Order: sequence, then structure tokens, then C-alpha cells
Amino acid sequence: MDPEENLTLDEARRLIAYLQAELERQRALNAEMRRAVADMARAFQESLALSHQAAQEGDLERVRQIVIENRRVWQDWLRQIVEAAGRKP
Repeated sequence: MDPEENLTLDEARRLIAYLQAELERQRALNAEMRRAVADMARAFQESLALSHQAAQEGDLERVRQIVIENRRVWQDWLRQIVEAAGRKP
């Protein structure tokens, strides 16, 4: 594309429309990421509390199950984050 001072009015309008659409797309992705991080934090806190309670009760099998479930959930979240980050406009 030509330097900005050489843009025609139509080219400038198209560029502005593209940049506005890209800004909205980025805002939507940021909102999605914030929600995902908040969900992860809540789930982590709940899981930590459950693990702590099970450990206090001496239920090591339950602690093991919670750890295995956490690993699966974290892998799912990581996959979702990688997919969201790789989306093209």
C-alpha cells in the first residue's frame, strides 16, 4: 500500500474500516481470554480447596483423582487458548 499521505479517500476509508474491524476482533478475543482466565482461576481455587480438604482427611486416593482431573482440564484449557490465539481474522 502507498504511504498514508498518498492514499485516496476511498483507500483511506477502507483502511479505517479494516482497522476498526480489527480493533473489534481484538477486543472480542481479549474479552474471551479474560473470561477464560477468570474461569481457570475459579476452578483452580475450588480444586485447591478440595485437594486440601481431602489431604486433611487423609484421603490420598481422592487427592490423586483431583490431580488427574486437574491435568486433563488444564490440557483442555491450554488447547482452547492455543486454538483461540491461532484464529485468523
